[in-house]
Amino acid sequence: MKNNRLQFLLKLLVDHEINEQELEELASLLSQPDNEEAIDAQFKNTWDNVGAQEELSESLYSKITDHPRFSVALHQEKVPKIKPNRILNLWYYAAATVLVCCSVGLGIYFYQSGGGHPQKAIRMQHAQLSGKSKKEKAYVTLTLSSGKELALDEAAVGKIVTEDHVVITKSKDGQLVYDLSKTVDDGNLAYNTITTPVGSNYQVVLSDGTKVWLNAKSSLKFPVVFKGAERRVELSGEAYFEVAHNKKQPFLLTAKEMNVQVLGTHFNVSAYDDDQTVKASLLEGTIKANYNNASLLLKPGQQALLKNEVGSLTQHSFDADEVMDWRNGYFIFRNEPINEIMKKISRWYHIEVNYQGQLSKEAFGGKYLKSNSLTELLSSLELTGTVKFRIEGRRVTVMQ
Repeated sequence: MKNNRLQFLLKLLVDHEINEQELEELASLLSQPDNEEAIDAQFKNTWDNVGAQEELSESLYSKITDHPRFSVALHQEKVPKIKPNRILNLWYYAAATVLVCCSVGLGIYFYQSGGGHPQKAIRMQHAQLSGKSKKEKAYVTLTLSSGKELALDEAAVGKIVTEDHVVITKSKDGQLVYDLSKTVDDGNLAYNTITTPVGSNYQVVLSDGTKVWLNAKSSLKFPVVFKGAERRVELSGEAYFEVAHNKKQPFLLTAKEMNVQVLGTHFNVSAYDDDQTVKASLLEGTIKANYNNASLLLKPGQQALLKNEVGSLTQHSFDADEVMDWRNGYFIFRNEPINEIMKKISRWYHIEVNYQGQLSKEAFGGKYLKSNSLTELLSSLELTGTVKFRIEGRRVTVMQ
């Protein structure tokens, strides 16, 4: 085992700078039975560093000792004898793992096979770092009508809060669900907003049964209970909708300058602030896209495209795999310029992109797993021979 590499990966973890590929590499190192003393020593050092900054509360102590990784460390079958100081070292080993994971906000799960060894050791879920500071955490947040913000990543499974007589719960698979069983229709609308940071997706089931998947760096504003003649929501960023059918109460979506009207259907809308277009792509059912006095009635496989700079609404066909790549865990690029590609990449990997020299006019294509490292993705793009990248921490410079 390379001790220097382990030390480097742990430092990235503590400094909130580790990516998913590096997490997987760290898990692989920890699963190796060799050099256990070196692993223990390094984790002890990590634990001491974290402990110096944060007081270990009773609840956090329970979270660590109840975590499956803690029990696995103490009871692994590969250790025939436990030395007197071994239990303490294993405590550092497990507690540092759990505490650091809790403090960073990364969902790290260890899956055990029959022999007790980690298989796919680490999975990143729902949280990346914000660009404000290393110490500041970025979570998927729910903003209530009162303005109060709740970190959904930290919320326990079950009831989270009651809003406008609606019970809001978090399901076992992490999605937010609105329960209408105790609602009262007083005619007033209370709005909630879900916001996803860089590198996180999230799913919510609205009070009418509509399912929404939010892409990274997106927000959805919606009434806790849909009242009156319509169901109206507002989107910034990108989301996929499976709208519950209700002919008497049409579903209306506002995304920048475009309005989309549906009854019950499946569609995707992309409306990021830094994009010059709004795209509504229909996969099932029927939708009507509106902009000023123009409107388009779409059928499955058709896309409404609004170009902000010219204010035109046009209809196109689209590739479903390309539109839905983010939900399926991929980046799919087809004849796209490098600045558009880097825009999409930055929403997932939390990087600042700079350009040196004249931008390449070359169009790029390819399919890449979002679970792969940023370095791996950029290296693949460099194979074209038309672009190069320099990575300095979170800053990526694109060069001719």
